[in-house]
Amino acid sequence: MSLLLLGAGQRSSAQTGAERLRTYRTTIAALNAVDYQVERNDTFGEGDVWHHTGQVMLQRNPKSRLLGVSFFAHRPDIGASYYYNGNVGFDLDDKVKTFQIVKEPYAPSVLGSPAGQMLVEELLAIDTTYQSVTYSTSPQGGVLHLRYPDQPTVDVLNRSTDLFLDGTTGLVRIVRTSMVRGGRPWITRKLLTKVQLNAAAQTQVLQAPAFLTEYSPVVPAPAPVAAPSLLGRAAPPFQLVSFTKAPIKLQAYRGKVVVLDFWETFCAPCIASMPKLQHMQDTYPSQVVVMGVLLDSSKEAILRAAGILHRQRATYLQVMGTPAQQTAYHVTGFPHYVVIGKDGKVVLDKEGGSNMQAVAAAIKRAVAN
Repeated sequence: MSLLLLGAGQRSSAQTGAERLRTYRTTIAALNAVDYQVERNDTFGEGDVWHHTGQVMLQRNPKSRLLGVSFFAHRPDIGASYYYNGNVGFDLDDKVKTFQIVKEPYAPSVLGSPAGQMLVEELLAIDTTYQSVTYSTSPQGGVLHLRYPDQPTVDVLNRSTDLFLDGTTGLVRIVRTSMVRGGRPWITRKLLTKVQLNAAAQTQVLQAPAFLTEYSPVVPAPAPVAAPSLLGRAAPPFQLVSFTKAPIKLQAYRGKVVVLDFWETFCAPCIASMPKLQHMQDTYPSQVVVMGVLLDSSKEAILRAAGILHRQRATYLQVMGTPAQQTAYHVTGFPHYVVIGKDGKVVLDKEGGSNMQAVAAAIKRAVAN
């Protein structure tokens, strides 16, 4: 298979954005397997900067339910990896040589995990919701620029993606995505190096991963027995710490409607509900406090959670829960929603992602009371 698209003297500079994007899509559609190293830099609106590096092997898999590929992603700095065989996910802790099976991987959760953040989706497909596309040339090669519509309901403005293309392979070598959130720029830059195409070693690793015989599986603890609802009772008080290390006391929000969202990073419905919770926070900015309570405060989980929230564009308050809150609020499954009225009493106590409509209705009633 040849991936050489444009030779010297050809009309690359004369191509329109739409033409060049079609060419790029043809290139990645023909791609079977690729191995690459990636350096990722995330600059957040408040000034925080992430700098991560990793390695990824991926192969097209027509039976895959996630991204259309099988892949192995590795983060050596924290000893974390993620393997997906097209059906089931495996979250690896390379430090202690254990793995946890994820039976139904959910794309935002996988892509928000520490190792999953090393995946470069633009090698697989292009987000088709773009508003316009242009193409230009530079001394470093051709650049595709995709501009996306504003999404004010989730506080995303001026979103764009630049694809810097390699002149030999036609594949992307740098991806730069930028947007404005909260009036501040958020920028992600991914630099690909040591790209190898269709190497036999890649397919061997993906088809017969060594960790299955070298690592030990982690068996999840059984779910606790469900307890009675808190409905109509005073919400159990707590003082926790936010993701930004600030102390958060539930009693400080008396007089406002508080929405507690108990979640985990491997919970697909939890992640899917985040834009809806963000919309509720944006709808009642001064009357409602949406609070995500992550019930796994390990360093790896916090890193995973931060990536997921960034990807889901969720900016509402996040705190690190403890077993005490899980017990006090009778949390036996995820997501678990608790809506607390202005008087501090629970007006809704429900488990499951299908209850978002009920959550919205409870918030509306509580705000009006």
